[in-house]
Order: sequence, then structure tokens, then C-alpha cells
Amino acid sequence: MGFGKKWHLWMMDCLQSNHTSILINGNPTDEFKTLKGVRQGDPLSPFLFIIAMERLSVEMEATCKAGVIQGLQLQHGGPLISYLLYANDTLFVGEWSKNNIKNLSRILSCFQAASGLKVNFNKSNVFGFGSSIQEVTRWSHLLGCEPPMLPFTYLGVPVGAKMKLTKHWTPITERFKKNSQLGNQRHCRLVDD
Repeated sequence: MGFGKKWHLWMMDCLQSNHTSILINGNPTDEFKTLKGVRQGDPLSPFLFIIAMERLSVEMEATCKAGVIQGLQLQHGGPLISYLLYANDTLFVGEWSKNNIKNLSRILSCFQAASGLKVNFNKSNVFGFGSSIQEVTRWSHLLGCEPPMLPFTYLGVPVGAKMKLTKHWTPITERFKKNSQLGNQRHCRLVDD
């Protein structure tokens, strides 16, 4: 990605200078050196994750361009979408076909091997809108994913629910009201001080 040698050395120093201890019955053990990987909660972790996901992004765009993955073309000249990234969530979108699913599985396997990041298929789902539940379940099991359940929530929004019904909007509006009230309270406290 064009990072200089100095930057590489900084990152390696940050990753290789870690020392850790473990709490056993509330008492810390002697510190020991961690040899690889990033600790949970490490401030570098989100940054390094974004860099790794950039590589996945490049691969997905290349495979779509080459016709290996069939994304979804948005109407009225909109963009071709094959994936969406948000924080540590990835949503793959594409034509429902055996070829697409197999190729996506291959791409994820290559990504795992290259990046060291492991896709947790146990926490992943496969959804085939307009496909039979039996077919979707078969593909889910083949990939090692959980069988689909609709509706599901993605980034706090129900997907696959009848959004014309008020009951599906209630949790969203309640969360919005709660967060806006917290924001007002914080603002009031700052003004009062």
C-alpha cells in the first residue's frame, strides 16, 4: 500500500514490544513477551484492521471487474455493489448463484491466509432473498454459517422486516430519542458548569 520502511519498522516495534501478564485469582503473573498478533483493546487494532480490510476491498473490486463475483447493480446508473464495510462488520452482496457463493468462499479463504484474520463463519449468516429456505440452509451449512433467520438486525436496523409496520420502527425511534436526550443532558451539564 506504499507505506515506507520507517513506518513498517514503527508498526513492527509496536507489535513486538508487547508484554503481558495474566490475572489468576486476582493476582497478576510475571510479565511475558507476546510474540505475534494484536491484543484485544490495543489502540492500534482498529487502524490495522482498516488496512487489512482495504486489501479485501481491493480484491473484491478486482474480482467483480474480472467477472469472478457478480455484485448487484443499483438502478438508474447507480454503482455496482459487492460488499459493504462498517467498523468490523462486512456484508457481502451479490447475485444468488452457486458460482458466486463458491468464489466468495475462495476469496475469503485467500484473505484469511494472506492477512491472518480469521472469518468467524459461526457468527456469519447467508441470506438468499427470493430463494427457498432449504437452499439457503444448505449453502449456510456448506460454508459453516448459521442458518438464516428473518428479520435480522444489521447496524441497529431490521432487515427483512415489513418496515411499513410501526412495531419495527419503535426500537429505532426509542434508541434515537434516548441518545438525543443523553446528548441534551451532556450539553446542559456543560452549559451549567
